[in-house]
Amino acid sequence: MSMLEKLRGHLPEPCLEGKTIWTDGEWRSARHGSTFTNVSPIDGSRLFDVARGMGEDVDAAVASARAAAPAWHAIGGAARARVLRAFAAEIRGASASLGLAETIDAGRPIALTGASGPQRAADLVEFYAGLADKLSGRVYDMPAGQSASMVREPYGVIAAITPWNYPLANALTKLAPILACGNTVVMKPAEQTPLVTMILPELLRKAGLPDGVVNVVTGLGQEAGAALVSHRDVAKISFTGSTQTGRRIAALAGEHLKGVVLELGGKSALIVFDDADIDRAADAAVFTSFMNQGQTCTSCNRIIVQRNVLDEFLTRCRAKLARIRFGDPLDPTTQVGPVVSKQQMERIERLTDGIVPVPLDLDCFRPTDGGYFVKPLIAVDFDPESAFARTEIFGPAMSIRTFDHDAEAFRLANDTEYGLAGSCWTSSLARAEMAKSSIQAGVIWINCVHVLTPAVPVSGHKSSGIGIEYGVDAIEQYMRVKSVVTLAGGWTSPFA
Repeated sequence: MSMLEKLRGHLPEPCLEGKTIWTDGEWRSARHGSTFTNVSPIDGSRLFDVARGMGEDVDAAVASARAAAPAWHAIGGAARARVLRAFAAEIRGASASLGLAETIDAGRPIALTGASGPQRAADLVEFYAGLADKLSGRVYDMPAGQSASMVREPYGVIAAITPWNYPLANALTKLAPILACGNTVVMKPAEQTPLVTMILPELLRKAGLPDGVVNVVTGLGQEAGAALVSHRDVAKISFTGSTQTGRRIAALAGEHLKGVVLELGGKSALIVFDDADIDRAADAAVFTSFMNQGQTCTSCNRIIVQRNVLDEFLTRCRAKLARIRFGDPLDPTTQVGPVVSKQQMERIERLTDGIVPVPLDLDCFRPTDGGYFVKPLIAVDFDPESAFARTEIFGPAMSIRTFDHDAEAFRLANDTEYGLAGSCWTSSLARAEMAKSSIQAGVIWINCVHVLTPAVPVSGHKSSGIGIEYGVDAIEQYMRVKSVVTLAGGWTSPFA
């Protein structure tokens, strides 16, 4: 059975016919009839043609969102919370369809996308549902006869531009807080992985979301994405993706004086001190470097290990990597699938060209025919100023450097333009406390990696972003502040 046949019954039928733009509660083709081809990374097969939205399609989607905005805000937080809770229930009910679409589209293993992925996504939606009716302002002390308060109001139409590495999670990381605050949305999914986003609108409709509150425009970043960012009726942009693209979006938004929330790239460090549990540290290094084929923005794949434990650490990493099952992501026993696209595969190959990896046992590396698979590598001997060492590879590559003293470890950890995440492995409370204050990143894991809940905010430092994803803190980014001052008695002009 072809990949397309597997998808039938899981995606809306109009989408399979190229009508993948959702506005005013209907699926539509691009106004100029343009399309682009969606390809599965599992075997390189063509799935179907996707609508290639342009400026006119963005105009229509923004107009729909703008028209729906006043009523969506006016129903109040309690009503919005009920819709979001119902949406979370719909996500759980559609977990099989969501999981299959993400696996076929992005190559993520079905063991992760089919059950636990939608469950975590639903949990995130419920977290923000719980905040929707608790949004509050402030009252300030004023002299007698005067009052002053601050209220928070939604921006209106927000553009949400999502990446390809975790399609469902990234879509809902934006949708849930934006909707909870009373905003409306025009979402542009990554052109490499639009399928999951095609399932969400009808789940939202079943949950009771009014038409026009959420709109989807499929298309290319330089066309639909640029049109969204520069649109006069889009009040704010929320983007997750590469730092290079984030800079372009920030520059374009700046021309229009629009706010941005940018969650961007990383080149994060994992420090292993000689007093650490070396076996668990090796587990963490292998997991963070190779999960999702290294296509994780918070991956801590730049390993910095104390010199006197390098041999033990490397031996353990090689043994653990040898047991990871790379292969067909539709096989429930597979742990790591292909990279997302041929272009990404070729990019990884360019950035790792000339790097001499340590010898690895790759008997469990079993790529599918035509699939976009890249062999994992661990490198110890490389130029620290090379593109391999400096650039976010977003692929299955672990680099290891050594240090002799604590200060050197923290210096190496911060020797990057990025500041998204970091991990420190030690049994010393003093070293752990030093890591918390020394590592320049938005999230620091001590003796763990990738442990987060919807309540924990993540903020990129340096070139890793502007703003916050997750947590209560993310809510404030999607509401404007308005101060109101009232004078009970008559006001007298100072000129009088």
